[in-house]
Parts: sequence; C-alpha cells; structure tokens
Amino acid sequence: MAYKSKILSLVLFFILLLTIESCIEPVAVELDENDSEPMLVVAGQITDEEGPFRIKLTTSIPIDVMYYSKPVLSADVRIMDDHGNLFQLYGDDNGWYETENKNLKGIPGNSYTLSITTKEGMQYESSSVLMEKVPGIDSVYYEEVKHTRFEGGENYEDNWLNILLNTHDPEGTVKYWYFEFEETWEVKMLTDYVMVQHSPPGTADDISWESVDISDEKRVCWVTRPSLSIIVASTVSSPMNEIKKLQIQSLGPGSDKLLIKYSIRVTQSSISRELYDFWKQLIDANENVGGIYDKIPAQVYGNMSCCDGTKKALGYFSALSVKEKRIFIDKSEHHVETVSAYKGCYYYDFEQLSWIPKSYFGTISDTDTKLYCSDDFCADCRDYGTNIKPDFWE
Repeated sequence: MAYKSKILSLVLFFILLLTIESCIEPVAVELDENDSEPMLVVAGQITDEEGPFRIKLTTSIPIDVMYYSKPVLSADVRIMDDHGNLFQLYGDDNGWYETENKNLKGIPGNSYTLSITTKEGMQYESSSVLMEKVPGIDSVYYEEVKHTRFEGGENYEDNWLNILLNTHDPEGTVKYWYFEFEETWEVKMLTDYVMVQHSPPGTADDISWESVDISDEKRVCWVTRPSLSIIVASTVSSPMNEIKKLQIQSLGPGSDKLLIKYSIRVTQSSISRELYDFWKQLIDANENVGGIYDKIPAQVYGNMSCCDGTKKALGYFSALSVKEKRIFIDKSEHHVETVSAYKGCYYYDFEQLSWIPKSYFGTISDTDTKLYCSDDFCADCRDYGTNIKPDFWE
C-alpha cells in the first residue's frame, strides 16, 4: 500500500538519523540534561490517501551513548479532528500503532491532533495541524545529463538520468511544499549464460558457461522501494508561485533500476511554515555533520510536547493532502550504463561442503544436473522483490 510505504520512508529516515553511529570524528559539545536522556520519538503522518492511520513510537538515542532505540509499547495513542471524531490506534511489538479501520482517509480542510499517553502515565500532545489542499503536479519527466569522473588520472563522462518535477499553485495559496517518491523496477534472473563452477574449493578450476532452466515463479520480479530523502521547497520568493525542474531523483551507472523497466511515483503536499522549517533544520543539521545518517550534536524538536512541561519529545505529527504522478522509463529510452543485480552471482554443481551455504537455483538445460548458489538472493528473485505484477504496471 502506497500509504504504508510513505510512512515507512518518513520513519526510516527519522529513526536512522537518531540511531546509527557516526562515522566522523567526535566533537565535544555542551549538553543539557535532555540531550543525555532518552526522549520519546514520534514519527508519522496521516494523508487523504486510503489506508490506516499509523504512528511509530520509539525512544531517542542519548548522544553520549551508543545503542539502538527501543519501541515504545503499551501506549494509549489517539488522533482527534476538529469535528469531534476520535480515532484509536493499537500498537504492536515494534512500536507501530495503527487504526483497526484500514480504509481511513484524512479530509482536506480538517485539523488533526495526536495524543499519546505512555504506560508510565506521561502525556504528550501535538499541536493542531491543518490538512491543507494541494494542487496537482504539472509534470514529472527526465533529462539525460553527463557527469565527469576522474579515474587513474583520466577524465570520463558518464550518462545520468535526472527525474525532474514542475508544479505551481494557480491560486497562490501554497507557499511550502513537500515531496516524496516511490520507485519500482523490474528484475529478471540471469539464465542464458551462467558461469558454473564444477570443482570444489581447493581443487583446479573447472568452469563452464551454461544455460539454466529455473522455475517461472522465481524468474521475474518487481522491486519497490520508498525514498529516504527529504525534499521540501518554498515558492515564497516566486512571483508566479511555481517550481521548475526540481530534481527528485538521479540515476547513474552501475545500478539495476534502469536495466529493464523503471517507474517512479512522485507525490506532493502542501505543508505549513512550521513543518517546512522543521525539515530544513534536519537537512541543515545533516549537512553540517557529514553523512545523512550521522548522529547530530543537537536535537531538532517538532510539534510534540509533554502536557506537564517536564519532558520534551522529538518528531513531528503531520496531516497531508497528497497529489501524485507516475512515469515509466524503458531501457530503450536512455543511455545510462546499467548492470543486472545478479551479475556477480556464483553457481556450482559439486557436492555440498558443510561450510558452504546452499540454495537451489535450477538445472543445466537438457540435463538433470542441479545448480546451487551460496545465498537465496542469487537463487530466487522473490528474495529481492515480489513476483506479483503491480496493478499499475504497463
């Protein structure tokens, strides 16, 4: 479900931002007591797309220690709107809370508030957030560009594909914009010319190239991944209140995404100045410390607060109206150098050794000789994606 992928995108970015160890040299900073104590982390949004309302609750990582955050369990989580409707969310063992009704949709023009009471009795509440209407996307398209790289003292030019977006608000009411994307691409197991090792390790190499017969159910799959990027924009300074050639994604050589067929679904939403500032602070904090998943030396607070004022919370609860546009790109429509995800797979037909993992792949064509590989990824495309063709696939 597109909604779940969108929520997962937001949660993965925000939780990883707070949890993964830094790869940069430590910096000595002054901390207040809230920086050295775990805090509630709230990640989630509701939209006007069909799906359950979902919220993720975890604890933050104190900056002076290193361990992974823990899910917050057994909390009372509710969402209320300004028309008196209340939506109860129920939790699982991973800190996810969602409504029993799986077909809810937020209503543009309504305001929503998130309320949380932990099992310890601490109460948190978000500010009231308005689900603002948003116009449709004008266009999503791609342009092929060249990037120069330096290798071995030589200059090389590589083809890249930039995914771009144009949009505008004819009424001039939307000034702050939020974008997400979800990518889907087709993959296919390599079977026509496969390198097969016939001799076990420690013996003379005996290699041949073979065609392989495999089960159809594991031959072709589709991989779908949500974005982990934060993409926000402002048209405050635009007289026409328009966005032109906003880069959503960039695809370069060495990837398998463009090898057969690729699709990207881009969504846009109108957001408040407060949410825009929140995302900008996260982006700026990341740029200042290096990697996108580095720990940051200061917390970025959102619109969640403890009702008695004794504790702080991290994260932002939002309500977004969503407009989407999808495009497809076939391998014949670009010049980007691509490779199969299975190019490096290794297959063998010798007697299994106890210390060599074994996953069945298929048989050499016109024989009964069985081939194996060292992991499930190289044996079955379903380990990478799903063999159920998406409803939207052209």
